[in-house]
Amino acid sequence: MVLGPVGHGVTRYAGEVAEAVGARVVRRLDRVTAGRPVHLHLTDRLFGRAPEDAARAVESLSRRVHLTVTLHDVPQPTDGPVFGARAAAYARMVRASRAWATNSWHEHALVHRWCAVGTAGTVIPLPVLVAGAPVADRETVRPHPVVGVFGYVYPGKGHRQVVRAVSAVRRGGTMARVEVLGGAAPGHGREVEALLRASADRGVPVEVTGRVPEADVVVRLRQVSVPVVAHRNVSASGSLNSWVAAGRRPLVRDGAYAREMAGLRPGTITLFDDSTLVPALESALARPASTWTTPGTDLAPGLEDTAAAYVAWWASADR
Repeated sequence: MVLGPVGHGVTRYAGEVAEAVGARVVRRLDRVTAGRPVHLHLTDRLFGRAPEDAARAVESLSRRVHLTVTLHDVPQPTDGPVFGARAAAYARMVRASRAWATNSWHEHALVHRWCAVGTAGTVIPLPVLVAGAPVADRETVRPHPVVGVFGYVYPGKGHRQVVRAVSAVRRGGTMARVEVLGGAAPGHGREVEALLRASADRGVPVEVTGRVPEADVVVRLRQVSVPVVAHRNVSASGSLNSWVAAGRRPLVRDGAYAREMAGLRPGTITLFDDSTLVPALESALARPASTWTTPGTDLAPGLEDTAAAYVAWWASADR
């Protein structure tokens, strides 16, 4: 079951996994065949404005099919006022499914603590889909250093922290600018406006590109001087994997998920915290090679590994 707009990260990933395992794809809840096994990659935001909408839809679907789910955007207290409703909705969706998975052990722990105490899911990490960058891309010369942030703009994604850090770097004499490879997340158009105002106040040039066409993503990710992943409340990150897939070694804000990914793919990220982003940027700008993975670095799991993990899990869930 693949729901949502084509450009949505969860929707795109669901389609990639479905194709990799050779599954039939259904895109409408009312088109499923009763009694069949169905897998759903879900975030509550694909079903409506209220988390309860998602819970009701998943419960209805589970009464007609043998349902397994992968949970994305797992609730956590930093969600703010909607946390309680989201946690309750995810608890209902876990109970409605035959088995559930997350993309990281960090998310698994969040589900177990806040949504479905006493239930056990499985963990199937997000894959890296593209090989590393060729040497030619490492030698691209830009007239001014560019610090890049990839993905939707929304509160907590870290864009303003990056702008503040680049402002400090510029005061030190390195005239870097910021490139936001993406546009506003649905409902967050004002966040882009606020980001541009804040950057203008600090004298930091910022370009917001809007959505980057899929065919251009790898090229654009390879062109920035320093990639940064500054999510404050990240639980799984397709944008992080996109940087790694392009052969980049991004600066990544420290946290449980970041440390998990550093352990899963050693040598693919450089961790920073709130007090070390400025020196980390200065070091990366001075040593461009540090922003690329070493040729031959193991980027597994890839999509084939993920597909095999799903097939094995579904078989065990049916026993």
